[in-house]
Amino acid sequence: MNAIILAGGKSSRFGSDKAFIKIRGKVLLIERQLKLLKKVFKKIIIVTNQPHKYKVRGVKIIQDIIKDCGPLGGLYSGLEESDSFYNFVVSCDMPFLNLDLIRYMIRLKDGFDVVIPKLKKGFETLFAIYSKNCTLPIYEILGKVRKVGVNSDNLRVTNFFKKVKLRKLNEKEIAKFGDPNILFMNINTREDLALVKKMQEIL
Repeated sequence: MNAIILAGGKSSRFGSDKAFIKIRGKVLLIERQLKLLKKVFKKIIIVTNQPHKYKVRGVKIIQDIIKDCGPLGGLYSGLEESDSFYNFVVSCDMPFLNLDLIRYMIRLKDGFDVVIPKLKKGFETLFAIYSKNCTLPIYEILGKVRKVGVNSDNLRVTNFFKKVKLRKLNEKEIAKFGDPNILFMNINTREDLALVKKMQEIL
């Protein structure tokens, strides 16, 4: 199984590329993610529209096949370029990756196309396992989007879920590995970054 890091966001709310945020002093967020993911996955793919920024050995760097389609487009590109049927997909701005949770999700994958945490607020679409069976329904959605125009509703990652087999992780399952508010935290704003730094002092 491969890991796919989606790093194609514009980071408009944060103001700079979130993958290169420095955490714990000198370590870049993307470096921390790669170090952790390499303990589980033999191959890692980074999907980015700024490939010149990533000079990482042993990591495949690709660009979106279909441009300007957000995380759904990044997911499609990563799945298309991967040589693995199953792939763990994560956003580049998540600082607290839990490898035990990821390994648990891997054990659940057989017979499903998507293994994904489901909280009261909704699905954690950028911390999930996706199979190659997802590529066609995603491509069909992206084709329709290009005809009618892009908006936040027609590019929701969840829009293709009815066409594939889902294994949802409930909050009770997730809680065995930690607080979901920490496990799936991502950095969207400077305020989020300040909170992450405070949490790092106590975690």
